Amino acid sequence: MVKARNTASTWREVLQQPGESVFGADFIEAYGDRSWEPVDADSAAAHSLHVELISRIATQALGYSDGVEDRALTSVFELFGRARAITEKNPGCVTFETVIWYVLNSRVRPFTAKWHPKSVAGALRALDSSDEFRAGLVGVQAALVELDKVLQLIRTQPGYVVDQQGRPGQDAIDNEMATPVNWRPMGTNVAGDVLAGFSALERSAVEQRRTRYNLDPERGWAAGLALSGGGIRSATFSMGVMVSLAKRNLLPQFDYLSSVSGGGYAASFLTQLLGATNVPPKFSLLGTDLPFTRDEGESLMLRRIRHGASYLSGSFVERLAVAMAQAQGVFINMLVLGLIAAFFGYADFMLGQRIPRDTARQAALWSPVLLAVIFLAIPLIQKIRGPSPRAQTWMALLGIVFLLPILWVILGAAHSGWRPLVDWVSSLRTLLPDQTPDVSTISTWLTVLGSLSAGAGALLTIFSKGRPVLLTVFMALFFVSLEVLSVDFYMTLDTQAVFVFVGIIVVAAYLWFVLDVNVISLHGYYRGKLAASFLIDPSREVAVPIRLSDFDPASALFPIVNCALNVPGSKRAVMRGRLSDLFSFTPVATGAPVLGYNSTRDWEKANPNLDLATAMALSGAAVSPQMGLGTTRYASFWLTLLNLRLGLWLRKPGSKASGPGVRHLLQELTATANERGAFVNVSDGGHIENLGVYELLRRRCRYIVAVDGESDPKMTFHALTNLQRLAYIDFGIVLELNLDDLRLGQTGYSRSHFQFCRIIYPAGHQDSKEEIGYLIYLKLSLTGNEGEFLRRYKLDEPAFPHQSTADQFFSESQFEAYRALGEHVGEKLFLPAITGPLGRDVDLEDWFNRIGRSLLDPRAAATGDGPAAAL
Repeated sequence: MVKARNTASTWREVLQQPGESVFGADFIEAYGDRSWEPVDADSAAAHSLHVELISRIATQALGYSDGVEDRALTSVFELFGRARAITEKNPGCVTFETVIWYVLNSRVRPFTAKWHPKSVAGALRALDSSDEFRAGLVGVQAALVELDKVLQLIRTQPGYVVDQQGRPGQDAIDNEMATPVNWRPMGTNVAGDVLAGFSALERSAVEQRRTRYNLDPERGWAAGLALSGGGIRSATFSMGVMVSLAKRNLLPQFDYLSSVSGGGYAASFLTQLLGATNVPPKFSLLGTDLPFTRDEGESLMLRRIRHGASYLSGSFVERLAVAMAQAQGVFINMLVLGLIAAFFGYADFMLGQRIPRDTARQAALWSPVLLAVIFLAIPLIQKIRGPSPRAQTWMALLGIVFLLPILWVILGAAHSGWRPLVDWVSSLRTLLPDQTPDVSTISTWLTVLGSLSAGAGALLTIFSKGRPVLLTVFMALFFVSLEVLSVDFYMTLDTQAVFVFVGIIVVAAYLWFVLDVNVISLHGYYRGKLAASFLIDPSREVAVPIRLSDFDPASALFPIVNCALNVPGSKRAVMRGRLSDLFSFTPVATGAPVLGYNSTRDWEKANPNLDLATAMALSGAAVSPQMGLGTTRYASFWLTLLNLRLGLWLRKPGSKASGPGVRHLLQELTATANERGAFVNVSDGGHIENLGVYELLRRRCRYIVAVDGESDPKMTFHALTNLQRLAYIDFGIVLELNLDDLRLGQTGYSRSHFQFCRIIYPAGHQDSKEEIGYLIYLKLSLTGNEGEFLRRYKLDEPAFPHQSTADQFFSESQFEAYRALGEHVGEKLFLPAITGPLGRDVDLEDWFNRIGRSLLDPRAAATGDGPAAAL
C-alpha cells in the first residue's frame, strides 16, 4: 500500500515563484489548488530521474568548442524514454508524473521537434551554425535545472545541486585573464634605449586617441587590429569585418592598425580619412559616424571603395600608356644585359684573335694537374711563412684562374654549336626587306631569341616541377646567346669593332649616370591606381595622400604599414636563411631591425615621393624580383628582365648618393641587394610576414584581432604558422594554436570561422614572470551556414572564397561576396552562445574575457619541455 506524506501545502505554494518559472500560469491554474502530497513512488521516481539529469548534458553547461551538438540533442531527446520507463516502473507516482511530463512536453518537446530534422540535414556540423541550437539548449537546460530542484523536493532529501555558473576550471581562466600585460610602444620600455624617444612619441599619439574617445589614456595594456595580405580580396573581407566591429563601437578601443599588402588598402583608407588634419564632423571610428554608419543604404564612403574594386582597370589610352612604359622598362633592362654581354663578347673577340682555342683547350686539360701541384705546395708555404690573413682572397683568385680556361673552352664550344644556327639565321635574311646586313642580322637574331623565349615559357608551363632548373638553364643560355651574338657581330665588323665597343662604353656610362631604376618600374602606375581607389577625401574628388609624419592621431588608429626589406646579399648571419627583414612605416619611425630606425620625417626628406600612397603600394608590391623569403636568383633574373617590378629602392636618411641606378638594377637581376648601401630595396610585406601581427607582438599587445584574408584553399594556415615561427625565433613568444575547427572537413567546410589563441610573452629582465595575451584569429572560410547569396555565389564560383590573388579586377558581385562574408564572420564573434548577451556598446576587455571563458581551457602546468613545445 502506498503511504501518503503529511503536508499542508498546495502545489501553488510549492511551485509558484516570483519572476519567470518553468511552471507557467496555465499549469498553476490547472494544478495549483491540489495538496502537495508526494508518496513513496513519487520519491523513487524522482530519485531515478534526478540521477539521469545530473549525469547528462541536459543540465551541464556546454562550452562553445566542447562536445558535439548532435550528441547533446540526442541526450536531451533520450529523457523522454527514460521518463517513460521510470513512470511505468513506479505506479502511483502521480505527483512525479504530472510535473515531469508537463515540463518535457511544454519546454523540451518543441526544442527537440525543431532541431531533430535540422540535425539529420547536417545543419549542426558547422560550429557557429549551432548558435541558435545552443541558445535554445541553454533555455532547455534552465528549465531542467528548475525541474531537478522540484524533484529534490519530491524525494525530500536534497542531493547534488547542479551548478551552471561556468565550465570546469573557470576560476583559473578568470584569474589568468585578469593578469596584466605591459605595453611596450615601439617594442621597448627600456629607459635610455635608442628607441626610447620614438617610444614616447608613439605612446603620446595613442593616448591622444584614447582621450578623444573617452578611454583611459594611461591604461597599461594595448590592443591591435591586424589586416593580412591578399590583394583586393583581403581588403574587401577586412572591410566587412571592420563594419561588424564598428557596429559595437569596438574600433575606437584598439590602439594599432597593422596591415600588410591588400589589408593595407582598407587600413590606408581609414588612415587617410581619419588621420588627416581637420577631420570633418561626424567622421570617426564610432559606429554612429562616417564612414561606417548607414543611412537608407550603404555608407557613401564605403560605396566609393566598392566602386574602386576593379582598381587596375583603365581606358584604352591608359592601358596603351602603361604598355609603352612597360616596354620602355623591358627595353632598358634588356639593353643593360646586352651591354654586359657585349662587353664580355668584345673580350672574347679580342682574345679569340690572339689565343687559339686549341691553346685554351690544352690549358683547360692541364689546369687540374697544375691545381693539384699548387694544393700540395700550399702546406709547405704555410709551414715556412705561417698562416696568411689573406688566404681566402688568394684562394678565390686561384679559383678564378682555374675556371678561366674552362669557361674559355665552354664559350668556344658554344660558338661552334652556334654556327649552324647562325647560318640558318643568315638564310632568313633573304626573307626580309632589303636592309644593311648588320641591321637585318640583329633583327633576325632578336626574332629568333623572342621565339626561343616563347618556347621556354611553354616548357615552363608543361614542366612546372622542374621550373627552377629550367629557368636557370634558360638564364645561362640567354646570356651566352647574347655573348655569342655580340662576338659574331664583332667578327663581321672586324677592325671596325673597336668603334662599336667605344659606343657601348658611352651608352653604358650614360645609363650609369642618368638611369633611375625606380622611374622605369611599374610602381608609379600601381601607386596611382591604389591611391585613386582607396584614399578618399570627403571634401574633394581626388584625395592628396597624407604624409605619415603629418598623421593626426586624435581620431584614427595608430597605423603600422608592413613591408619586406630585401637583403639576400647581406653578410649578417641572421639574414642568410631569411633573405629579408620586416620593414615598417609608422607616423613616428620607419626602418627595420637590421637597419635600425629613423624618424619617418627623415625618411620622407630623403625620399620626396614617400607618403601614405607610396607606403601602401610598397606594402602590396607582390610582384618584385626580390621577394623576401621567396627570393631566388633565377626568378629575380627573369622578373627584372621583364620589368615586373612593383618594389622600390628607398634612399636612407642622410644619404646624398644619386640613383638608384644601374648598380641597383644589377642587384635585382642577381638577387644580391643588401642593407649596406645608400639605398635599400623594399617590397610586399607578405614576402616575410603576411598577417601583420609581428609588429603588434613586438609591442606586447594584450589583445589582438588578426583578419587573415590570404588565399589558402587547402587551409594550411601558412601565414599564421610562419608568424608562429618568427615570433618564437625573434622574441621568444609562443603562440598556442589549435586550428582543428578551421580545417576542412569531409564536406569541404570548416566548423568555425575563428580561433581564440593564447600569446605567451616570455619573462624579460624587467618581468617577474611571463605575460599572457590573447589572439582572435579570423580566417577567410566557409562553414555552410552562410546566407543564400553567398551559397549561390559559391555555386557559381567554386574557388570562392580563395580565388587567386592574381585576380585584382573584382566585379560588383565578387566584391559583395567577400564583403558580406567578412561581415558574416565578424558577427560570429558576438554569438550569445559565446559571449552571452551583449549590447550595442561593447567593452573590448570584457568582450575578450567573455570569449576566453567560453573557449579557453585552463593552462597545463609548465613542463620541462619549454615553450618551444607549442611550435
